[in-house]
This record gives sequence, structure tokens and C-alpha cells, in this order.
Amino acid sequence: MIVNGYKEMKPFLPAVMLKGSPSIFDDALETAQDSLVTEILGMDLEARLEEQREEDVKLLKLCKRIISRQAFLSSIPELDLILTDSGFAVVNNEQMTMASKDRVQALTISLRQKIDEGKDALILYLLKTPEYESWRGTEEFDRLSNGLIMTFGEFKDAAVLNNASAAAYPKSWSDFFDLNSALNVALMTDVASYISKDYASEILEKIRDKEIFHPSEKKALKLIKTAVCAYALADTKTGLDQTLAAVAVMKANIDDFPAYRDSEEAQVLELKHSDTPIFSMV
Repeated sequence: MIVNGYKEMKPFLPAVMLKGSPSIFDDALETAQDSLVTEILGMDLEARLEEQREEDVKLLKLCKRIISRQAFLSSIPELDLILTDSGFAVVNNEQMTMASKDRVQALTISLRQKIDEGKDALILYLLKTPEYESWRGTEEFDRLSNGLIMTFGEFKDAAVLNNASAAAYPKSWSDFFDLNSALNVALMTDVASYISKDYASEILEKIRDKEIFHPSEKKALKLIKTAVCAYALADTKTGLDQTLAAVAVMKANIDDFPAYRDSEEAQVLELKHSDTPIFSMV
């Protein structure tokens, strides 16, 4: 286990005093670790971290913080319950006052926000740390990167929240994670029908391989990310507007985009403001 029991999880929790057996968190810790492995770490990093190496102390702390808080959060609904011969009962201690629903809700919201921030921090650390370069070859990295947007924070910077996108807009890191497939589809279909599949694929590979983007590419990429988010959130108007703006940047700096320049999409004579792929006006 990455977090071995309540003693190791306690430093990452709010100021709480546990009355009862610490073993109540054991299954929640295992479940939280399994979730983190599936979403981000992968099995190879899990095995390495369970060895508790000194050189992994920073990564261990990031993971322990997430796992501990996730395990505690998932256990909150059960913390004041005991099973009696007559059924479930609420723990009652005359020396203590039960927390109000509002305070419990505030704690829950705070923990969820910290877990979301922790997962983003973990991904950013793995991306920038050479010692974990092999992580880029995992299925977990491949999934996280295949929609161009690697973190929930990056998504919130790129996405436009409006009436059209509000219903599908993710409210948590888990919601953002579940949107990943839609982001990839938006990139490789809606946006790629204008910027070309060749260039859409090139963007993905350059990001995955940490290649340098030209200034004009960075400008286009920012617009493309916003377009991808918009299409994934069913906001086709914003998606199209941002895609066409990206194409304008690419056409104005055509030599910086050889994959697009040599594509069929680049040969079109006129772009129409439509929610369908571009077509040749010949």
C-alpha cells in the first residue's frame, strides 16, 4: 500500500479526532489507491511507490495526499454510524456536539477541491520530472493526453462557460476525466476537419514528445484547445468560431504549419461558417 493505515493518512487530513478503530479506513485507502492508479499512475509506478524509496519522496507525498483525502471523503457518510442488534444508530457522546449538516457539507466541498488540485499537481509533477519519463509510455498518460488538455486547471483556462456549455461543463476532476474521450473526438473529427487530421495528430505527438512549438503554433494551439473544449461540451458555435480563428492564424503563417499546408483541407478556397466540415468551392 502507498498509504499504510490511519497513522500515515492523518497528516493530510483536517483537524479531526478519531474515536473508534482506525481500521475503518483500510478498505477506503485501498479503493482510493486503485482509483489513482487507474486514472493517473499506472501499475508500474504503483509498484515502485510501494517500495517507499527515498528518491521518490516528493511523488510519494503527492500521492499520499490524494489517497488519504479521497479515503477520508468517501468514509464521511459512515463515520458516525454503528450497527446494533436493532439496526443502524448514530454515535452519541454527551461530551460532544454533533457537527451541523452545513459544516459537514463545507468540509466535503473543501476536500473535493483539494483532491482535484492534488491530482492536477501530481500530473504536472510527472510531466516535468525527468526521473518519471517512462510514465509517458503508459496507457494512463496516453489517455490523459489524447484530448490535448492534461489537467482540470488547464481545461478551465481553455473552456468557455456559457448557456450552451453549462450542462456538460465538468464540476470536478472526475467529471473532467470522464470528458476525455469527448475531447479526443472533438479534436480528431470536428476540429481536424478544418485544420487537417495530419496536423491534429502532429499536435498530439509534439505535446507527448515535449517538442517546441513556434510562436505562431502556440497562438493557434490556444485557439484549438478552446475549440476542442467547446465541441466536447456541445457548444458548436464557439467551437467553430475558435477553429476558424486558428485556421486564420495558420494560413497567415503557412510555412510554420507544413502538415496543414500540404493537406487537402488547406486547398479549400473559402471557409464557410457552418457546423459541417469544410468543402472545396470548385
